[in-house]
Amino acid sequence: MILSAVCISSCSKSMRSYTEMKRDEKKAIDRLIATENFEILNKYPADGVFGEKQFVILDNGVYLNVIDSGNGNRPKLYSTTILMRCSGRFIFQTDTLSFSTFTNEYYPIEFVYGYAENVISQYASMSIQSAEWYFLSTAVQSVLEYVGENARVKLIVPFDDGSTYQRYNELGAPLYYDRVEFKFY
Repeated sequence: MILSAVCISSCSKSMRSYTEMKRDEKKAIDRLIATENFEILNKYPADGVFGEKQFVILDNGVYLNVIDSGNGNRPKLYSTTILMRCSGRFIFQTDTLSFSTFTNEYYPIEFVYGYAENVISQYASMSIQSAEWYFLSTAVQSVLEYVGENARVKLIVPFDDGSTYQRYNELGAPLYYDRVEFKFY
């Protein structure tokens, strides 16, 4: 009886509430914005042109900076296959870790526009943690509303709509993508 009470007590100390996770996430994002001198815009630029350090917060909480909006071809919901590559940093940890799927050791992350959640579900149940597990999210897919084929963007993705890694670890970790490229297949 005492042993189980000790376990419950020690286990509950390691668990963080959703409110604590959101507070810590906000601190991490605010720290990134301050460190990088990012400017947060109130609305999407009318001409669609962003400065190098300008981001807009989308309705889903994602911070978006469009480097290149692409060639004008927009994806078709539930039919356009997207190939995605990305690089950036895990910004929550004390030791900042970088990532990149631009090397030949990784295949592009592939999903059909509108079906990213299906791919995420498929990889969430796997024990092997793939690039999809770490980096594909409905938040990343959502920026395709604003850009097209061959687009390049920067993103700050909160954990709520983030990848499996972001949502299912105890950290509730935001990710900073310094480059995401979309190719249509």
